[in-house]
Amino acid sequence: MSNDPVVLKSNKYGLSLQLDATIPFEDLVRAICEKFAKSADFFGETEMILETFGRELTTDEGLVIIQAIELNSKIKVILLNENNEYKDTRMLGEIDRFYTDEIFENAKIIRGSVSKSDQVTSDSSIIILGDVKSKASVRAKGNVIVLGRLEGSCHAGYPDNTGCYIVAGELNSQNVQIGTVSGEITYQEKWSLRVRRSKEEPVGISVWNHELLSEPLSSGLLKRIKN
Repeated sequence: MSNDPVVLKSNKYGLSLQLDATIPFEDLVRAICEKFAKSADFFGETEMILETFGRELTTDEGLVIIQAIELNSKIKVILLNENNEYKDTRMLGEIDRFYTDEIFENAKIIRGSVSKSDQVTSDSSIIILGDVKSKASVRAKGNVIVLGRLEGSCHAGYPDNTGCYIVAGELNSQNVQIGTVSGEITYQEKWSLRVRRSKEEPVGISVWNHELLSEPLSSGLLKRIKN
């Protein structure tokens, strides 16, 4: 067995880190910094999903490891898969546990952006690790998760499931449909009075009383949909 405290392995979605469970966390972070600094030219500028195993990590420790990687390379970590649980590194702490447990099981993952006149479809759900550009189209039988900007058309719950939802890191489109419901998207004031809205905050879009409603994820919209 290797004595290296950090072993890098590739997988079909990104990179796996086998972490030593016996050394102090500070020494582990130092080893990660050295490993990725030496490999920076090899990886180049890229976005990827990071998986860790071999050592139990707290949420804060996971974020420290991500920061160590990003400061010592040109890698942008989009998702962290720790002990078979996916965590969105931008939405960490805002998305409820059910979201990470349910949506990734059979989802189609698109690495990068959907651009120009591209059309993406899925018989389950779709997770897009980038943007949906204007003139692009996304359609899923289940939910749609866009980690970047949603500018093109998006149809979740195709053709008639209004119980699905759409999540976007930034919403710049009015061409959105869930099941059979389309049209203007209304910002839900009633549910969001306790939340200070941020322009860059990810939003969830759902159907309520036959209308499309949007709300910041931090206000818990998706948990109410699920329950």
